[in-house]
Amino acid sequence: MRVKKLPKILALHLKRFKYMEHLHRYTKLSYRVVFPLELRLFNTSDDACNPHRLYDLVAVVVHCGSGPNRGHYISIVKSHDFWLLFDDDLVEKIEPQTFEEFYGLTIGGHKSSDSGYILFYESKT
Repeated sequence: MRVKKLPKILALHLKRFKYMEHLHRYTKLSYRVVFPLELRLFNTSDDACNPHRLYDLVAVVVHCGSGPNRGHYISIVKSHDFWLLFDDDLVEKIEPQTFEEFYGLTIGGHKSSDSGYILFYESKT
C-alpha cells in the first residue's frame, strides 16, 4: 500500500483484539509495539505531495485491561510542550519516558496489560 496524499492529522489504530476461534471469543493482543514521538511515512507513492513530511505524536488512547469486554480507557495528550494523562477525573503531567509503560508486554518483563491502542500524529508542516 502506498500513500498518495499525506494527512495533516494521522490516526493509527493498533490491532489489539483478535477473535480466537478455539475460544469462541475475542482476546487482547498485548504485543510490544514501540511507537515513536516523531514519525515519517516511508510508504508514499512516487507522485505524493510532500512525501518527506514529519509527524509529531500528539495523543494516545490506551486500553487498560485484559480483554475487549472489560477494561478502561485513558488518554495521553500533548498540550503546549508537555504531556498530560487523562484518567476519568484525574489529570496529571507525565514525562515522555512514561510512554514505555504503554508499548505492551515484553518477554519476561512486567505484566501490565495497559497498551497503546490509537495513536494521533500531527504534521510538522
